[in-house]
Amino acid sequence: MEFKIEESKNYKLIDGPLKVENIRVYHGSNYFSGGPVILFRLNLREYDEVFTNQIDGFYNTLKKILPTLYEHYCSVGKPGGFFQRVRQGTLLGHVCEHISIELQTLAGMDVGYGKTRSTLKQGVYNVVFRYFDEVAGIYAGKAAVNLVNSILLNKDFNVFDIIENLIMIREVRMLGPSTQAIVDEAEKRKIPALRIDLYNLMQLGTGKFHKNIRATITSDTSMLAVETADNKFLSTLMLKDAGVPVLETIKTTEFCDVLEFYRETAKPIVTKPLEGYLGKNYMFDLNSEEEIKQGFELAKEFDDEIIVQPYLEGKSYRLLIIDYKFVAATELTPPSIVGNGKDTIMELIEQINSDHDRALGDKGKLTIIQIDETTGRILKSKAYTPETILDKEEELVLKKSGNPKLGGTSTDVTEKVNPFNRFIAERAAKVIGLNVAGVDIISHDISKPLNENGGVVLEINAAPDFRMHINPAVGKPVNVAKKLLDMLFPAGSQTRIPIFSVTGSAGKTFAVNLLNYCLKKEGYVTGMATSDGLFITDKCLKKGNMTYPEHIELVLKDPTIDCAIFETSCEGILRAGLGYQYADFGLFLNINEFHLGKDDIKYIEDLAYAKSVVVEQVYNEGYAILNADYDLILETTERIYSNIALFSKEANNKQLKAHVTKGGLAVYVQDNKIIIHNKNQKNELLLINDLPFDIDQENNYLLDSILAVITTLTAKGLEADKIKEYFLEIDYKP
Repeated sequence: MEFKIEESKNYKLIDGPLKVENIRVYHGSNYFSGGPVILFRLNLREYDEVFTNQIDGFYNTLKKILPTLYEHYCSVGKPGGFFQRVRQGTLLGHVCEHISIELQTLAGMDVGYGKTRSTLKQGVYNVVFRYFDEVAGIYAGKAAVNLVNSILLNKDFNVFDIIENLIMIREVRMLGPSTQAIVDEAEKRKIPALRIDLYNLMQLGTGKFHKNIRATITSDTSMLAVETADNKFLSTLMLKDAGVPVLETIKTTEFCDVLEFYRETAKPIVTKPLEGYLGKNYMFDLNSEEEIKQGFELAKEFDDEIIVQPYLEGKSYRLLIIDYKFVAATELTPPSIVGNGKDTIMELIEQINSDHDRALGDKGKLTIIQIDETTGRILKSKAYTPETILDKEEELVLKKSGNPKLGGTSTDVTEKVNPFNRFIAERAAKVIGLNVAGVDIISHDISKPLNENGGVVLEINAAPDFRMHINPAVGKPVNVAKKLLDMLFPAGSQTRIPIFSVTGSAGKTFAVNLLNYCLKKEGYVTGMATSDGLFITDKCLKKGNMTYPEHIELVLKDPTIDCAIFETSCEGILRAGLGYQYADFGLFLNINEFHLGKDDIKYIEDLAYAKSVVVEQVYNEGYAILNADYDLILETTERIYSNIALFSKEANNKQLKAHVTKGGLAVYVQDNKIIIHNKNQKNELLLINDLPFDIDQENNYLLDSILAVITTLTAKGLEADKIKEYFLEIDYKP
């Protein structure tokens, strides 16, 4: 699988009429979208202004290769809409956009968003589409261009290989279902989620308030408890000492001990590695010396020490404990087939796998059943092969575990669990010290107390899979991720640090340094990313231009700070988008024509639109701080959902006066004085001449920064006297 991923990363564009000039990945809000997108800069070359209805056979060939594009409404607004556009005539960039989306959708990544826009260069288009994983998105985009080029060159194209590779990328790179459920729940609560590695290590929250998770293990989970749970012998002893019903268990490295245990118990036994998982190298119901020897040798392949227990008949249950409290339970049934006297074992498995709920990997409701080592051993023990035809009504269990990852079926039984059994499961988690635990129970009926029906706690597991609870094959889903978030971030606790994001054409660095000075005086431990470098508590960790998203993430992941201040450049927005999801304060200082002609920005209106991302991506309860002296900046108010505060160099600014009349916050200059007007209260702050800065005609933009910062601090809740004090004593020089 790893080879496939590397192969996908190195997937080449074929030499065809359409040429990809550049590929960009936007991880946050950006010029094109409020979410992550990939941009292909596509040169149509000789097919510029050549519409699809002018290309012989294009429509029919595309429809044959990818008939599921019928589901794309496009601008027509109904199924088949996109095909209607192709039949009537559309440009090939638009076609590549839809194919990029559909390929990801067919691989289980329903992205559903895209747009195609012209650039400053004739015949070159920006093809933009959403992605869940950037490797999958880039691969899908390249495949889309290759598919279109193949049609134009009259060459074959195997779309099924593309989809299969995308599924493999999804399974390897995307978050597992447990982690994704936790992240989804965090986003509902406006808790930022940052990926730390390529697997399931995530940061929830920012700065000093953050918590980490890896799958369902949290940064608050005891490492000692995890190690204890992994040691199935030690954990069983501890549970037994605490009065939890468990199986008699021995630990050994010698085969003779296993045989002696079997003879003394006079029952079938189970052999498994000391630190096994998911039934790996387990063997059950061993009832002869030959079977026991096979089980012993198999377990020894995984771990030098093995544990041995009596085999107990009964149903398998998983009880989930979070914060030492019972939250959900599921019955786990191993996959099995029933013979019909005519189909082979492999054919019967394929029939089960044809169920639309079954899919490759662990992202679906049910997982495809595969013949692995465990299944192979089961077949061998019965002298069967995959080509064996089972007798009619003969049932063959294919796995030793009912875990959904192995193709098992989960049935929610949360409401059926006996109160005594809930108590036992909670007690087991407390004894081991696991704040998130999966307690495996064998019982004939979970609704009856274990001490009355011979049921036992089989083992306790760290990092329990949430999938069986949030997406059971049978029964109602339980939002167990909510319980985990409640534990990590109790009601009323802080989850994120305030973010101040500053954009504009001039004075950004000055503004962030003013904010930094004042907020430090307020007692904040600040992190700052500017064009001068990356700073944590005024210590420069990196020099140079740090105004790009990757630098912003470094600040947000710092565990010591309680406030973040970002200089957000237009270059950063256009290159990769914002490095955060939302800010608490977005400042738009000013705008000039400096960036025109770069990154396909032709008009100043386009430039204003790009920079406006900073004030649009503000929490509803936060503030967008706008310069009322620029009509282009004021136009952003139509796209802003947060509070709005204005500043101006002119007391008679019409928009500002209207805003003040409505009780809004505004800061402006009147008779050489800086005035704060808030909630219909007017406050003369200080004289401009008293400021410790030289402001003349040449650097008049500095006044924009000063007014914006005063507005921001007022919106933050600082008293005017404090703001005045900080500004008069500040020793920072622009």
